[in-house]
Amino acid sequence: MVGSMDPDWFIDHWLKEDFKEIYNATSKVFQGMVSRADFVQMGSSFNAGVQSYQLVSQTNVLNVDQFVWVDHTKAKAVVVGFDEKHTIASLYLKPYFVFPETDKIYTKNEYIMPVMDEWFIFWGGTNEFINYHYAYEHQRYAYDLLKVKDGSTYNGRPEKNESYYAFGAEVIAPQDGTVIQVVDGLDDNIPGQMDEEHPPGNYIVIEHAHKEYSMIAHFKKDTIIVKEGEQIRQKQLLGKCGNSGNSSEAHIHFQISNSGDWQKGKSIRIRFKNRLEPIQGEVVTNNLTKYQDRFEERFDKVENTLTFADYIFAVPRAILQLFK
Repeated sequence: MVGSMDPDWFIDHWLKEDFKEIYNATSKVFQGMVSRADFVQMGSSFNAGVQSYQLVSQTNVLNVDQFVWVDHTKAKAVVVGFDEKHTIASLYLKPYFVFPETDKIYTKNEYIMPVMDEWFIFWGGTNEFINYHYAYEHQRYAYDLLKVKDGSTYNGRPEKNESYYAFGAEVIAPQDGTVIQVVDGLDDNIPGQMDEEHPPGNYIVIEHAHKEYSMIAHFKKDTIIVKEGEQIRQKQLLGKCGNSGNSSEAHIHFQISNSGDWQKGKSIRIRFKNRLEPIQGEVVTNNLTKYQDRFEERFDKVENTLTFADYIFAVPRAILQLFK
């Protein structure tokens, strides 16, 4: 049995432990993963000691309305995704943690997004609910960008890279600097498959002023047009977006680190032009952020997302891209 539930009333049902009613509003995919009995037990255990929840974020990611509630101690988070029929597509429970010390440290340089036109932020923000990278120090403030039209990342046959709007799109330099590493020549994956032996795929590392290093990954094979040692300018063409490395569909991975070795360095929160702080679910270009409707609470900002695993069941296509 699959029903629906008004998102505005979800947390009231959750706090009252109306878990059977909530379970009936989950999707068939969700019910195939979790039994009703396990769901009730899980919910009851998670709610232990909770006096109240507060809605701290609400966004829309690829036609899934996402809500995040945090308990009164800010220790637990309930993240729920509703489809257009108000069926619960995903439900995610996890302790809430942040790294406030590094969250306050921004790059000394000001950067732009390394794209020419409008791109969608799939992962990006200052906690793991909105940014899967956040749990890993060496990529904590990274962004994953893809192109979306009419709620989809592709048009045509999903098993062909050419069907994806991001595939072959131009990638540009986020700031002036010197190219210190170029890796190219790796094949682009068949969508849905990944090259786990070469996580970044084809990528570039650029050294900028103040010993800051940008790393842009998943270029299309044989499209990088800059060389190691080359001095480049902001907005200069670097190559084209591809689907190489540990990636299931065409997209860009972008981050700034304090080391030219992206595996050993620490990710730094990016200072963007106009002091913008783009997060997941927003559309960005190289000179502005087009903010979509978003809810922000007034104490600690908690930004909203589903996890990597949840997205697999919440949307038709999802980036399965991890740097570990």
